[in-house]
Amino acid sequence: MKWTLKKGKKRDLFLYTQRKLTVTYTWLIILFLVLFSIIVSVFFIIMAYQEQSNSLRTTMNATEAGNVVIPKLENNRKDDLYFFYVLDNQGKVLAQSDAIPELSEYSLKLIRDWQTDGDEFRLRWLPEIHKLQGNVMLISESRVLFVGAHSIMTTEGVATIYAAKDVTFYWSILRTLLIVFSVILIVFIIVAIKLSSSMSKKAMIPIQQTFRQQQQFLADASHELRTPLSIMNTSLDVIELENGETITPYSKEVVSDMKEEIGRMSRMVQHLLLLARSDIGSDEFEMSTFDIVPKLRGWVQAFEGVAQKKAITLRTMLPKTLTVKGDPERLKQLVYILLDNAIKYTPEGGKVDVGLDPNPRQWRIIVRDSGIGIAEADQPRIFDRFYRVEKHRSREEGSAGLGLAIAKQIAIAHRASVVLESEPGKGSTFSVEFPV
Repeated sequence: MKWTLKKGKKRDLFLYTQRKLTVTYTWLIILFLVLFSIIVSVFFIIMAYQEQSNSLRTTMNATEAGNVVIPKLENNRKDDLYFFYVLDNQGKVLAQSDAIPELSEYSLKLIRDWQTDGDEFRLRWLPEIHKLQGNVMLISESRVLFVGAHSIMTTEGVATIYAAKDVTFYWSILRTLLIVFSVILIVFIIVAIKLSSSMSKKAMIPIQQTFRQQQQFLADASHELRTPLSIMNTSLDVIELENGETITPYSKEVVSDMKEEIGRMSRMVQHLLLLARSDIGSDEFEMSTFDIVPKLRGWVQAFEGVAQKKAITLRTMLPKTLTVKGDPERLKQLVYILLDNAIKYTPEGGKVDVGLDPNPRQWRIIVRDSGIGIAEADQPRIFDRFYRVEKHRSREEGSAGLGLAIAKQIAIAHRASVVLESEPGKGSTFSVEFPV
């Protein structure tokens, strides 16, 4: 399994949260406007539908002395009635009236295949028509028709009345309404972004103040704890020197345990201080250009004694020279953390390899071990503070779960990425990739 901690600048948690709040507020405002636009548009469509359908139903049901009333539509656009047809089941026209009789053939095409058993209403689009009538060219603009169908019984059998109203005006109003809503939506998006950004900034101010106070307290407390821990460690050394011959074996064991715990606490305080300074931005890195090969060789040699205690083979694969830019002390700390973890979680008789991979685009520090490996579910979290894969074993080893969190901060400061390849029982490979 391969997992990557991507390179880049340290993510500002507050800026990230502020942007998330801005997006949330903006979407809420936009959602409200969109819902309002939809409700208004649907209400307009329903009202127009009811008005036009009632008008058509009245026209199609109109009778006089038991006969269907055929309105005279030619040269009379009252109520925008466009045509009125009565067709039998075979599609034969029994009666008709058109606002524009010359274009009746186009109107009939809209209803030829429409069969109904009751009252139905449909929208039909009549495209722009150009028709040569003698020496005159008739031009009819495209229009939207609201067509109704109503079945009746005649002496010749069942027939259907088709009537249409020109609702192009309503369609234009709806289209204009949607355009206006779209323009308002664009304006609202701009206003919403600015308003949401301002609101999110104000919302984050008390949270930022509280967080910075906590981080400053942590940094101050960690710094102040170093002195008493140093005094306690020195006091134990004095006790051993003054009472070396008279102190009992049990007391020696107690003093040794106390020194071990003080050492563990000192390391934890040092790590907490480094992370706290990093959080508040007061941790400075001294970047310089240097040859990392001899330094890395010396850093690895410092762990040879620890590796020999567990019969672990510690090997290096280094080029003759490699000039890099970075903070030597921080890179040393990074290598120490990776080597310490590799040796700590590799069983006796295992192997740990350390290498450098020079590349024109990036160079890499590689630490590979034959240890217990890391489960896929744990890999994304191993760089979190105080996270330990095997909590009981880590506590016995003296680990507080801060090493890889510090390594992460060092990598971020160098704009590096960490690639982890691991599988339980087959070891792990940490590859830190630095840009050239």
